[in-house]
Amino acid sequence: MKKLFSVLAVLFVIGTANLFAVGLGAQGGCSVGDSFSPNGAITFKVDSLPCVFAVDANFGDVTTLGVSADWWIANPKIEGTWGYYYGIGVAGSFTSVKDSTNIALGGRALIGTNVFLLDNFIELYLQGAWQPMFRIGNDSKLFNAFPINLGFRIWF
Repeated sequence: MKKLFSVLAVLFVIGTANLFAVGLGAQGGCSVGDSFSPNGAITFKVDSLPCVFAVDANFGDVTTLGVSADWWIANPKIEGTWGYYYGIGVAGSFTSVKDSTNIALGGRALIGTNVFLLDNFIELYLQGAWQPMFRIGNDSKLFNAFPINLGFRIWF
């Protein structure tokens, strides 16, 4: 019985230990550059990794589904819980316009500012990126996108 209690106690401690935090959120914004495109995205970040992942979509005249992964090179503090970040990343998208379907792949260079509120439970941020992409498909070409997003993450 003592062994069973000991095993349950160890499992309880491991299960309740906060080894890492996960941030889930949403962002909205637009992409300017070769075309103007409003979008919305779901974001995901683990505090132990410097990467932020996003899945975005636009269902207007142009249907676009995209993914991105950004590696934050640095996230220094400005004051208190307010900081800024910059980094690089990769992005991909699938776009369908009338009779044209394209896949685009490219890189990202980003900069943003973030603030944590309510004892680091909510993160608010504003970011911009330069996103050169190569479009493959009916309309193959190199193009530049400049997504600007405002968003939040809730940390668990």
